[in-house]
Amino acid sequence: MMVRSEQPSFFSFAFGGLARRPFRTAALIFLVSVLAFVLFAGSLISLSLRSGTDTLSRRLGADLLVVPQGYEQRTKGILLGGEPSVFYMDASWARKIPAIKGVRAASPQLFVASLSSSCCAQSVQMIGFDQATDFTVGPWIQTAFSGTLSMDEIVIGEEVSGSVGGRLKFLGRSYTVAAKMDRTGTGFDNSVFMSLEAAKRAADDYVKTIGGAKVPAGAVSSVTVQLQKGYSAADVVENISGEAESADRKISVISAEQLVGGLSSDLRSAVGFAAAFAALFWLVSVLVLAVVFAAALQERKRELGLLRSLGATKGRLASLVLLQSGGISLFGGALGIGFGFLVLIPFRAFLQQSLNMPYLQPSGIQLAVIACASLLLAFVTGPVASLACVVRICRDDACLVIREGGA
Repeated sequence: MMVRSEQPSFFSFAFGGLARRPFRTAALIFLVSVLAFVLFAGSLISLSLRSGTDTLSRRLGADLLVVPQGYEQRTKGILLGGEPSVFYMDASWARKIPAIKGVRAASPQLFVASLSSSCCAQSVQMIGFDQATDFTVGPWIQTAFSGTLSMDEIVIGEEVSGSVGGRLKFLGRSYTVAAKMDRTGTGFDNSVFMSLEAAKRAADDYVKTIGGAKVPAGAVSSVTVQLQKGYSAADVVENISGEAESADRKISVISAEQLVGGLSSDLRSAVGFAAAFAALFWLVSVLVLAVVFAAALQERKRELGLLRSLGATKGRLASLVLLQSGGISLFGGALGIGFGFLVLIPFRAFLQQSLNMPYLQPSGIQLAVIACASLLLAFVTGPVASLACVVRICRDDACLVIREGGA
């Protein structure tokens, strides 16, 4: 009694052909995975930078920042990357600036850099703010803490290790964590916030810990300024600068437009470059895959011709090639995007510090949309590259294909 052997399905036949050529298949999968990674990483980083810049614009809250002359870059480092820094200017500016023409409100801040502490592998930026006059930090932290901070209470950024109600030690002094902020993608994520009085005490602790001259009484690091209606930033900058010249005091005024506008310009350039690179890489990938598929078709002419003579339609053979190229693209795309998740998501803090720009990763839904879009684009790469092969299969005669393949 003869047993009829089970015929392989169309799918198993198609992917069996890929398995018989493991090196070439693996090389094609690798190429598509690199393409998918580039598409996913470029889209994710671009969107994260855009979200971070938008968040900084909303969180900054001030139209102008007055800082000591020569400390503009350090101030930007604090705001963008949470780079710890210590600098002071004369306390009289906290009293003079509110009286300057065009100033609606002004509030001092004091920056203190902690040393290594129980919570952090490196020092963090401590920011003291005047709770009575503040209009920048207070509205932001009220989402997590609506009370008034005592001398021994702090609010920590999302990247600072610690939990609400716990204790953290900075510069030899212990503080209670009153609240922990949501991620912003800015330097605030690596910062610790406290009352202005507590920051003055922390500044004294800093001097006692590392040595140096005592911090002048009432010294501040910056003054945030909000403009009156009808006054431009340029007008008020001129007024503040004139006051500084008459008092022979060296200060610098940073406008929010300078800070955020410069970041937006850099972001547009970076996004444009990333888009151009991704488009070029996709085109190169299609061309490389097209060459490889054409070479593979040349090798398989006899096989395809025999299948054609045995009854397989041209459409069936074309479907075979498209299925194989689509399978390679789908697997390679999933592999590249999976690698992107493993590399980019856990190291967001490192990326923020490396790029030195606000970096806020998108929500889970946005991540899913980016991943699906990248996978879709990677998936169509193989079939698009194999279109020339499909056209040739549908055009050539079966006997000619067999004869060319056997030559």
